[in-house]
Amino acid sequence: MKTVIGNLPDMPNEVERSILLSRISNTVNDMLSLRYHIEKPGTTIQEQKGEKKSPDTSAKLEAKESENKEENTTITLQEPQFTFDQVVLEDKIIDELQYSIKFEMVRDLVYETWGLKKIEPSPKLALNFHGDSGTGKTMAAHALAKVMGKKIILASYAEIESKYHGDGPKNVKKLFQFAIDNDAVLFIDEADSLLSKRLTNVTQGSEQAINSMRSQLLIEIEKFSGIVIFATNLAENYDGAFKTRIRSIKFKKPEKELRHKLWEKMLLATLPLSTDVDVEKLSEIEDVCGRDIKNAIVKAAIVTAINEGQTGTITHKVLETAINDIILSNKEMGHTSKSIPLSEEEKKDIAKKIKGKLKEQKDEEATADI
Repeated sequence: MKTVIGNLPDMPNEVERSILLSRISNTVNDMLSLRYHIEKPGTTIQEQKGEKKSPDTSAKLEAKESENKEENTTITLQEPQFTFDQVVLEDKIIDELQYSIKFEMVRDLVYETWGLKKIEPSPKLALNFHGDSGTGKTMAAHALAKVMGKKIILASYAEIESKYHGDGPKNVKKLFQFAIDNDAVLFIDEADSLLSKRLTNVTQGSEQAINSMRSQLLIEIEKFSGIVIFATNLAENYDGAFKTRIRSIKFKKPEKELRHKLWEKMLLATLPLSTDVDVEKLSEIEDVCGRDIKNAIVKAAIVTAINEGQTGTITHKVLETAINDIILSNKEMGHTSKSIPLSEEEKKDIAKKIKGKLKEQKDEEATADI
């Protein structure tokens, strides 16, 4: 069981607030339902209890631990899944992406022939895609890799972080080296967890591990000579040291013109659309992103297939109902950027639960030593 709680915002928004309370609640419940012991160096739980460990059991435990560690650092290459023909973004973002493509084309001329490698030994393309969920960040990364003729490596904070203290920095180093060895585009999602400000007043091993991982990431970015793309919804949490090393591109929810293009592109010619479907009216529905539109079309198609079968047609009403249901669901899930402080009652409840579990753990350790 692993839980890291640190560097919490003073004014969490509704999403952060919900995640924080959920994680604490889950952690407390886990503590209540599981009995665990802190292993002494070189011993197993069975040995702490006075039980004899058989050679077979020892070998199996060591093999399993080795297997888990290896699985934790697995990196895979894949072919890009999207092309620029599928991307619908603002002209400003398209221009930024085109600049990135052209950078790769003139890299040797600028850095080798014109000698700029003397002042920039590791020419890189380090981008930061930030903005609301569902606005096309991942799709744009795939499209960028596709047009460059490269494969893409998809990674996230959860995959890089390790339950084994000290392995996080190794995973970061391994990830960047793998991208160089395979001349691939490296795409790191949930980047705010990796690029946030390093923790101060470190008192726990887990906090030190996070700082070590972030420091290693700075080193790797500095010496990296390739293409790395970070993606996040919370770029404001980035450490200043990272901000100066990457170029940021903001992805926003589409305005009406872009929404119109998204509806047109995703309402495929193969779909059995009713003649009453009005893309203009659908594009007037606000506060939606490309993913919302895609999900609405998929839902409308499934509903039509269930209710009417092969002879059915997807009507304007079904599409409109589907997108409005998604908007309502998003609001109910608290997808808003408004910051709301934790109440005093919530703060006290969190502190009480954590103190109680720490005391319970200490009592169990004392009992185990008797």
